[in-house]
Amino acid sequence: MARWDEILSLPVQNPSTLEFAAADLVWSKIEGWRDNIDRLALIPFARVDDFVRGESANKDCPTRFHVEARRRRPPETAYKQKVDGILEYILYWCSFGPDDHRKGGIVRPSRTTYVPKKKNAGRPNTKRGCTCHFIVKRLIAEPSVALIIYNQDKHVDKKGLPCHGPQDKKAEGTRAMFAPYISEDLRLRVLSLLYVGVSVETIMQRHNESVEKQGGPCNRDDLLTHRYVRRQERSIRRSTYELDTDDSVSISMWVESHQSHVFFYEDFSDSDPFTLGIQTEWQLQQMIRFGNRSLLASDSRFGTNKLKYPVHSLVVFNSDKKAIPVAWIITPRFATADAHRWMRALYNRVRTKDPTWKLAGFIVDDPLTDILTIRDVFQCSVLISFWRVRHAWQKNLVKRCSETEMRVQMFRQLGEAVDDICRGHGTKDLFEAFMEDFIDGSDFMDYFKAVWHPRVGMWTTVLKTLPLASQETCAAMELYHNQLKVRLLNEKDPIVYQRADWLVDKLGTKVHSYFWLDEYSEKDDFARYWKDEWDSGLTAWSKALKIPDLDVIIEGRCAKVTDQLDRDRVHVVWNPGSDFAICDCNWAEMGNICEHVFKVISMCYNKGYRKPSISLFQFNQALIDMLYCPPHDSLIRDHAVSLAVAVQKQLAALVDFDNGDITVDPIQKDAVGTLEQTGGMNYANHDRELVNECHLINEAVSSHNRDDCGDGDKGRGGVTGDFCESIGEETTCTEMDVDPSSNCIPSPRLCLFDDVVTDDVFMENRGKTVNDTGPSISKSPPKDEVLTDQVGLEHDSIVHMEPPSMDIPPSLAEFMGQSVTNQNNVCSNSSELSVITNTSDAVMVYKKASPSLSKAVEPQMIGMIPTSGTMEHEATELESENGSKAENHCSINNAFSLNGVNDEEIHNPDCGRDPSAVDNMIELESQLNSSSTFESQ
Repeated sequence: MARWDEILSLPVQNPSTLEFAAADLVWSKIEGWRDNIDRLALIPFARVDDFVRGESANKDCPTRFHVEARRRRPPETAYKQKVDGILEYILYWCSFGPDDHRKGGIVRPSRTTYVPKKKNAGRPNTKRGCTCHFIVKRLIAEPSVALIIYNQDKHVDKKGLPCHGPQDKKAEGTRAMFAPYISEDLRLRVLSLLYVGVSVETIMQRHNESVEKQGGPCNRDDLLTHRYVRRQERSIRRSTYELDTDDSVSISMWVESHQSHVFFYEDFSDSDPFTLGIQTEWQLQQMIRFGNRSLLASDSRFGTNKLKYPVHSLVVFNSDKKAIPVAWIITPRFATADAHRWMRALYNRVRTKDPTWKLAGFIVDDPLTDILTIRDVFQCSVLISFWRVRHAWQKNLVKRCSETEMRVQMFRQLGEAVDDICRGHGTKDLFEAFMEDFIDGSDFMDYFKAVWHPRVGMWTTVLKTLPLASQETCAAMELYHNQLKVRLLNEKDPIVYQRADWLVDKLGTKVHSYFWLDEYSEKDDFARYWKDEWDSGLTAWSKALKIPDLDVIIEGRCAKVTDQLDRDRVHVVWNPGSDFAICDCNWAEMGNICEHVFKVISMCYNKGYRKPSISLFQFNQALIDMLYCPPHDSLIRDHAVSLAVAVQKQLAALVDFDNGDITVDPIQKDAVGTLEQTGGMNYANHDRELVNECHLINEAVSSHNRDDCGDGDKGRGGVTGDFCESIGEETTCTEMDVDPSSNCIPSPRLCLFDDVVTDDVFMENRGKTVNDTGPSISKSPPKDEVLTDQVGLEHDSIVHMEPPSMDIPPSLAEFMGQSVTNQNNVCSNSSELSVITNTSDAVMVYKKASPSLSKAVEPQMIGMIPTSGTMEHEATELESENGSKAENHCSINNAFSLNGVNDEEIHNPDCGRDPSAVDNMIELESQLNSSSTFESQ
């Protein structure tokens, strides 16, 4: 028993890589049977296949392991719980053994039926007496753990000599130099090409051409044979989806034969509906690769009108911002509590493969989705995507309203209603007014009243509760939805749509193959076979980045964009600058947002003709709300002190207290010159009002924080909301910075979110007055103030963000917010923004950013101050120059008078003409007030 006590005390090793080998594990030597020393390791039983694949991909001796023997205890058999009991025993042996079919080799007695072939080909090169093997045991005491006994880890024969691979001199010039079978990647490539209709001859021709280019075979994949491809083609041609006349029985048979593709299955019962979750090994790898620290989006209602059961797709976004399906769920209904079981199964499957995998955000497209289940399972924030509703509205407007002018006006009013609701000062009454204003549009009104009027209430609630996904995400979802429609619903006989076994088979074969080929770099070699199903291309968002500004002309209430393929064709975009713009191109007439609309939005944004996007507005609101939560952690307070010292140095560099001059960056001067030509004194008056408003806000915040210092529990509740987590997502500033807070950028460098937060912050920050221990503070300006001076809003609200560093440990769940804006709308690589939330202490940590690029988030919002350098650098500089934290407190309080700074801002004529300088002064003053509050704690 001492042996088993020692074995069960070993740690269970679970490498984070997709595949791992013996070299990636730490092996322990424990006394075994007949006083032999066994080489042991424990891994999760679910990852045995990953270990087998990783061990087979040995560069020094490539091979493949097969199951030589297996013993499994039947599940229904009763057994006694004992420490050395075995549930399953598997013996894996190198495929070049154990028999030796070489001349003079030894063949086991059980294999005496083997008749040597006349030609020295085939099996003499695959059975060479290799003794490498290992044993896998599944223990009764720990069913989820696999015990690996790996004593014979050398690829040698019984004489101790290398028997295959590069080290075997006798294997040169034969297939024994390489692995006995082709790789999984080549197998998937061959199957995918066959499923989409590429002929066997074409596959072999392209393969042989590539081998000749590299100078001959260098691995097992280069030895692909025509016979193998032909055999795969014959198997596909003879297969059928209808395994049984009964649809449910056929599904059960498919599940039994495709266990590796199914992560959840539940047949119909009296209490539970039919549910089938499909995820191939490739989809699992894509989910781990692109979903870690990134977004997972849901397309929940595909095929509702045609298929027997609709398809629920889960997608991630690759480096090209395109959606890749990583799971398909087939069930009659989704927006119920039944989703908890398949979500938990999917999450466990991914975490088993990669224990460090964590989701940053989950995007839903249905207000009835079980939000609490998503938060409970994935431990991430939840966002809402409006693309499906907008798609349906635009598609039916084009179909049911023939008059262009009325169509444009109706769509514009619908967009304004959605915008007002998302910004917090609108209700569902806006849709009632819409139906009254356009009662003449009878066809569309009948459709709207029948389909959408009953849903307006729940959509209004969810738009106010959850943050809105960006337009870039919507563009990716529209492209995926159209691809799935073209690739799946293309059968000549529509009767098959009413069979679930057809749907399951089509998704797992042809549809999966098309999406696999989308990621295949050599897809262009088979261009002659391209059909509509092959078409993937870029999203409308990415296409808009390639349209030059010279091809866009904005004229009044419409804009004209030159087509990039046909230069003689010009597309007209109505409602320019609005997210609910309408274009006359084919893609827009299908109900989608086209690249022409995105390009016009970009132009209007850069010229100041439109307000910030809803996503950016909600992002800024969440940052501002976090200013009302004082930190309760000593580390944060220490950093606030060092931050204040950095602010003092920046202010000293900007302001000369002797003569009252303000140093302005040359880039800022250029921007001011442009603004003076267009804005005149309106900006100066606006900035003076902004300075006075920020005086009141800063005093209120200081009073609020001082009151909160006496009640720690009350301070902890100051920041809530899903968006507090989601704002840690990366944003890439491109030439077309339409929506800087894009949610469609998957990257493993996103910050780790450790806690789940509620969404109350969005119920509080939309036009409500926050009443706390401090004085009442209006958290959003009046509606007319927001909508009048759009140029000012645009000038002051652009936020550029870079991927944050992942060096901050999760245990420090500190929150730092920084709003950095480039006045020339040029993204700087030095500006970074990272947001990490932790509801346990609701603290805030600000990441570094370039000081020369900072300005206020929006005129009506509290400014945020940039910092220079990292936290560690500031803390070191703080101690080296001032000696102690106490001296830093004194230096902050005695360096200058805040009122003096405000007087400089208001009375200095240069400052009045330079809104950028005014904004910088407001940022400095706001942060110093906050820093003083931190000191008092």
